[in-house]
Parts: sequence; C-alpha cells; structure tokens
Amino acid sequence: MCLAATVASCEQRPTLPPLPQALTLWSGIAPAFTRDLIGRFNQAIPGIQIRLQTTPGGVVVVSALDRGEGDLGLTQSDALYLAYRRGIEGNRYPHRNLRGIAVLWFSQYYVVVRRDSPATRVEDLRGKRVGVIPRGTSGEFSMRILLGAHNMDYTDVEPWFHSTNALMPLLARGEIDAALVVYPGVPPALIATNKTTPLRLIPVTRSVTNRLRSEYPFLRPVVIAPDQLAGQVGEVETVGADWLLVCRSQLSESLVYDLTRQLFEDLPALAEKYYEARAIDPYQAAAAPIPLHPGAARYYREREILR
Repeated sequence: MCLAATVASCEQRPTLPPLPQALTLWSGIAPAFTRDLIGRFNQAIPGIQIRLQTTPGGVVVVSALDRGEGDLGLTQSDALYLAYRRGIEGNRYPHRNLRGIAVLWFSQYYVVVRRDSPATRVEDLRGKRVGVIPRGTSGEFSMRILLGAHNMDYTDVEPWFHSTNALMPLLARGEIDAALVVYPGVPPALIATNKTTPLRLIPVTRSVTNRLRSEYPFLRPVVIAPDQLAGQVGEVETVGADWLLVCRSQLSESLVYDLTRQLFEDLPALAEKYYEARAIDPYQAAAAPIPLHPGAARYYREREILR
C-alpha cells in the first residue's frame, strides 16, 4: 500500500518547465536601443533570458566575451579586429572566441574646436587641453589610434576624459581647447552647443586615413557634408568604423540563428524609435571584420546576403 501511494504521488507531481538559458549582453553604447532589443529577444525567443551588463565601452566587451564572462556584446570594428587578430589593451593575445552576428551602424570620428580656434590640423593640438571620451570605450581607443596616425599620443596633449555630453560645454566655456569624440552621425550635444557657441570640425585627411587603413583595414573614409553642422563651410573629411553585435563562439547555431532573424524582423519597429537602428543596412550586416558565427551565416545565406 505504501509503495503504491508513493508511486501514485510521483505520477501526479507536475513537471516543472525548464529554466530559461541565462545570457548576458555587454554594452556601453546606445542604452535605449540595447534595452529595447534585449526585451524583444526575451519576448520572442523561447527558452532564453538575456540581461544587460553595462560597461565603459567596447574594449571591455571583447575581452569579457572572449573569457566567457558574457555571451553577446556591442563593440566597434577597429577594436574587434585588433582583439581577434592580436589582442588588445591588457589582454595581448588573439581573442579567437569572438564571432560576428551583424554589422550595425557606422560611427564617425569628430575632432571639434571652437570656430575662433587657430587650430586647423590635428597636429595643432600639441600641448593643448584635449577632451576625450572615457577610457575603456571603443571611442577612446579610436582616438588613440587617431593621435598615433599623427605621430602623437597622450603625452603630447593634456587629456580630459569625459562623456561627449560633458565635453561640449567644457569646450564652449574654453576649459578645453578641442574634443575628440566618436558618434553615429553628428552628436546631438555638438549640434546643441553649436547653436550658442560656434564650433568647427578639423579634418582627418585622406592621406591619414590611408595610413590608418593599412593597419586597421575596416576603418572607412567619410565626408561630413556642410549641412550636417550649421555654419560649417565646405565638406570635412574624416574616418569612421562600424559597430557590431558579436557573441562568443560557443553559443549554439540555432540560438544565434534565432537572434539574427529576430534582430532583422524587429528592425523596422526599432528604426521608428532609434537613430542607430535607422542606420543599420541589412545588406551590409554580414560584412564583419571577424568570422561570422555559423548561426548568423546560415541566416544570411538563406536570404542570399551571404554566398
């Protein structure tokens, strides 16, 4: 009797649903877009629960994913390429556990001074107070690359590390002489400050861009049109880099396929809300500077974006 009761009790015990697979997405940029995207992933893809881990920037992201401390991340192509090939910052070894999911938007390098500044070249900033976005970000990494292309580093300037939103008022008040920032499109803080304190962009010339591309081939030249910043006279040459959604290589093919598919299914709705999403070109999304994850590659092949 006791055995029969025990068996009956076991048979009646409900089966608990499996716990969702816990994933972490590391990002230090586009917080509203990133949170919305994570929410859409969690709602649409069964069996996963992604949480956001905020970081100082993309340099931290690549090493965290390579070590298995995260599963997904947003980072910039120059930092990603260097990390995968040779290593980066304090982790000087090839980050071969990284894989691409999708190229997202393109961010441009901006060298900004007050319009009344005598500086017309990056070299003119030697000995000056130069605002730079915070250490550990892909953008700050990019600015060191930019200074290096002009045979300069932080010992040649007086660096002030602040966010883009904080740098523009400092520049307007004359507390710094220039600001080096990276942003997808002209930063809103730059546009707002320019209305009260006229600003000017210093070019990154094509010859400098060509030197940069010999080491960082996924940097791209770009021209900032006069109408992008009120009062700008003529086109201004600069350079930029793509931002990407990346992952660690150990994620399953089916999961990454579902993530890639969901990203592009939700892209029209995301583009209605976020400038960054409007800049994503599905037909360029497979052009990652590192190998694509097999799940992402399968998605692009099915849609004849990748052959």
